[in-house]
Amino acid sequence: MGETRITGGRYKGLKLKTADFLRPTMAFVRQALFNVVDVGGKSFLDLFCGSCVVSAEAISRGAREVVAVDNSKRAVRLCDENLRKLSEGIYRILHMDCVDYLKSVERTFDVIFMDPPYTSTNLAEQVLRLLPRAMEKGSLAILEKSKRERLVVPDELEVVEVKEYGETQLVFLRVKGWR
Repeated sequence: MGETRITGGRYKGLKLKTADFLRPTMAFVRQALFNVVDVGGKSFLDLFCGSCVVSAEAISRGAREVVAVDNSKRAVRLCDENLRKLSEGIYRILHMDCVDYLKSVERTFDVIFMDPPYTSTNLAEQVLRLLPRAMEKGSLAILEKSKRERLVVPDELEVVEVKEYGETQLVFLRVKGWR
């Protein structure tokens, strides 16, 4: 077990647990992400949530609600433990496959963060194909990936911006034609 800290907002400095079987988003990447993306008062979907460090950052920075999804029982338990440390914020942690979640989703989110395993490009592309189901006009999706991975973006989405932080890339996406 490792630890990391929330980088900003109401709970800045709060320690959260991470695990060896996970690859949590690095603190400087989280800080950069939330310096660019305002989640205050918005709904936030965290796909492949791992230890829910990004979800906790979103709550700390004022997200109205957070839904976190992961297919690992161990990750979901760790998420529950981490998010219970926050005294506020409406959140739901779902133990299910992210692709299955997007196939069945019946609502949209303002901000969607995805951090699939770096070695599984096919999984990222499956999620991106289904992503518009959870988006509406003005929604923003952010994909964390290795800068070495090639990515095919489906026709329904457009890349708004790409930011690099060491080996990590954040790809910002919107549904085409929606600004």
